[in-house]
Amino acid sequence: MLPLRTENLHAALAATLEEIPHSGLFLLTDSNVATHVLPKILNVLTDKEEARIIEIPAGEDNKNLDTLTRVWGSLSEGGATRNSLLINLGGGVVTDLGGFAAASFKRGIRFVNIPTTVLGAVDAAVGGKTGIDFNGLKNEIGAFANAECVIISSEPLATLPREEILSGFGEIVKTAMISSGELYQKVLDDRILSDMNLLQDAMAECVSFKARVTEEDPHESGLRKILNFGHTAGHAFESLMLTRHAPVTHGCAVANGILVARILRHLLLSLPPDQI
Repeated sequence: MLPLRTENLHAALAATLEEIPHSGLFLLTDSNVATHVLPKILNVLTDKEEARIIEIPAGEDNKNLDTLTRVWGSLSEGGATRNSLLINLGGGVVTDLGGFAAASFKRGIRFVNIPTTVLGAVDAAVGGKTGIDFNGLKNEIGAFANAECVIISSEPLATLPREEILSGFGEIVKTAMISSGELYQKVLDDRILSDMNLLQDAMAECVSFKARVTEEDPHESGLRKILNFGHTAGHAFESLMLTRHAPVTHGCAVANGILVARILRHLLLSLPPDQI
């Protein structure tokens, strides 16, 4: 499954709903996205059928079992069946939790991811990893489940604060470091964070790379492990800050995790600075 990149989110969603047979439409989003992005596509969801909107609080603190139970409850109350379709509209929290809710409800219903952040587009929405945090540990409970489609559009990115763009950029840097020297040189361009065209091009390359890797190794038994670069220490940072109720963005944690990995390579392998 390759992600669908589009400049017209409205048209792409309408076409997707036509192509995927379903009876019963649900949309999961968070409180921030419900305000800034959902109104742009709401008429698509109500044009031919009435979609049930499930809204959860924004933030990593809400990627937990209580929120998951609320989503299951909303699906059940709305009469969802195994033929229903769930649209996950949001960042990584929404696509991770929504994907797991879909994968586990009635042993699996179909879902579509529409990432609304740079991080969500280049990381969480693609690859089939779904899940929630549990007992203070990041993504402790989950399942491998692929979305029917991932719609990646630049439209929601216009609503993002700089902090969210920087968080996504952490994953872009990670992907560049493990994929190609050419992409790495692109992300070193000082203009990339202020030029949306440059940023979108880098995002597209990251998404294509991750899609190829996860298609070859869907269950992380080999090659896919390279995508975890920076994540061992990064997830430890995230878990620690969650226990302190002061969560850090995933991209920031990964960037710091990459620094830890590079320092350890220098200390343990005695590599010179230009080789770490």
